[in-house]
Amino acid sequence: MNSRLPVFRATALALGLAAVLASCRGHDDATTLLQQNVVASAGGTFSTSAQEVSVEVPAGALSGDAVLTVNRVPDTALPAAAAAIASTDFKSDAYSVTFTGPGGAAITLDPTKPIKLIMRSSALPTHPTLGEIARVQGNGWLRLGSSFYRNSSQRAVALVPAASGTYRVAFRTLQRSSGADVALGQAVFNDETFGNEAFFGGVLGLHTLLNGISPVAAVNLGVQVDINKVPAGIVAVMTGADLAAKDAALANPATTKALLQANAVIGVRAQFDGAGNMTSAGLTCALCHVNVTPTTFQLSAGPAALPIGQPRFDGVPNARMNSGAILAATPFVQGLPDAGATAAVLNGWGAGNFDVRSLPDNPMEDNVVNPTNYPPLWNFVDLEEQSYLFGWDGLFANSPGNTNALASQAEAVYDLVMHANGAFGTGLGSLTPALNPAVPLGTLPTALTNAETNQPGNDIAANKLLQVQTFMRSITSPAPGAYNEALAEQGFMLFNGKGTCTSCHRTADFTGPGLITAVSNPQGALAGGIKIPSLRGVSHTAPYLSNGSVGTLSGAVDGVLGALGITMTGDEKAALVEYLKSL
Repeated sequence: MNSRLPVFRATALALGLAAVLASCRGHDDATTLLQQNVVASAGGTFSTSAQEVSVEVPAGALSGDAVLTVNRVPDTALPAAAAAIASTDFKSDAYSVTFTGPGGAAITLDPTKPIKLIMRSSALPTHPTLGEIARVQGNGWLRLGSSFYRNSSQRAVALVPAASGTYRVAFRTLQRSSGADVALGQAVFNDETFGNEAFFGGVLGLHTLLNGISPVAAVNLGVQVDINKVPAGIVAVMTGADLAAKDAALANPATTKALLQANAVIGVRAQFDGAGNMTSAGLTCALCHVNVTPTTFQLSAGPAALPIGQPRFDGVPNARMNSGAILAATPFVQGLPDAGATAAVLNGWGAGNFDVRSLPDNPMEDNVVNPTNYPPLWNFVDLEEQSYLFGWDGLFANSPGNTNALASQAEAVYDLVMHANGAFGTGLGSLTPALNPAVPLGTLPTALTNAETNQPGNDIAANKLLQVQTFMRSITSPAPGAYNEALAEQGFMLFNGKGTCTSCHRTADFTGPGLITAVSNPQGALAGGIKIPSLRGVSHTAPYLSNGSVGTLSGAVDGVLGALGITMTGDEKAALVEYLKSL
């Protein structure tokens, strides 16, 4: 028998008497729901009688044997700001959880063995609302970075950072911007080329390629078609009963041309002369960042789901878009002395990737093949509050004096990557660049100045950049798909424990403020490290890692754990994958 148990019983009795006396004096109107001895070496699970609060203590987590006390705390007993905070939707009462040693001795918590706190909420959260646990911090509430929600039992789960604290369930809704600029920004995102036809048409000859490409070939390259803009004649053929006519239409480059004339090909804006001849073509952001809901058509080979449908401006990248293969087939590349080698590099990018420092006359060229995947575009309001970096190299960041990092990055993309006539980073630029002071710029400022000298002028409108920023800030991550809740909770524990994932993905939306080099071994201009991407909505964003080299979540888990030298069993990896699917 543990020789300290009699002492603990005495301590528990003393605490109980103290609570009664305090109640009689009227100094504390908290309600004690649970008071129980905890043997540190054994730990255990302890719950209030009505299951409002459960506390799981790992063996050896506490610095000594203790009495666990759970009190319901009225708002009147909370700090004023904590009780009245307006930005959090509380879904439970507040509860204090304390561990007290014999004689009132302080109890500390082993940080490698966190205590799991489970609390019942008064409602179920519906995405984009998330169920979390918040803790009183100073004179306010701080949401815990490690929370999981059990939809099956209406319980929020969190790992607590200290042996004692005051907690309650809080529902946090992912933030989004609103207003007229959202629709205006979406239109810019979808349709605006800022004159880059001069490059994609005049230099690369993209329109020549498009003149001869069939819809089938275009679909295989990742092209998406807006069903709302498909000409009526094509609609009639594709919805009719003549299967041979459908096959013929999909194989005919004239169908592609008709779709381009109607602006139905998402992200491509072709120009035509009065006789209907295609004379040039430009690209918009939507090419790589907008998908459609596919439509199933009956073809002679059987039913086929084709990317012809309603556009989804949901931030999910177009992972099927093979921009490198499209560029490789342009007359410009095919006419180079080393056409074969250049085309091989471009084709090697793979679908869903783009080397933002490539293409002729790019001031950011680093002479290294650095394809990176198209990132998801969501949760930026929350992420910016968590010091999120923009660009895989973390080049763009908000500061107290400049909160337009997202718009600044858009200006750089339109100017340097998409080859509009801009003046990013110079005195004639549309916006003050929101550059991350932690990222060395090297010769980039000089290169930008030289580029502006060689191609003077600026066609990129500042108001449109800010509208695009508002549009992107209006998107929140999609709801998780199906996942095994019990397995995901095991993964939650591994994510916050053995996997050490929170050493990088440490914020409420699973990102981090710094750059890392450990996982993908970046080279060239990325050698300083890549930004830590948010994991919210990660199940919708395959392929994974900055270079899109891994096609599945299980492959990504394998790769990251391997790079970090962490060994897990197959069951543990499966649990970790299931947790990622729940985000």
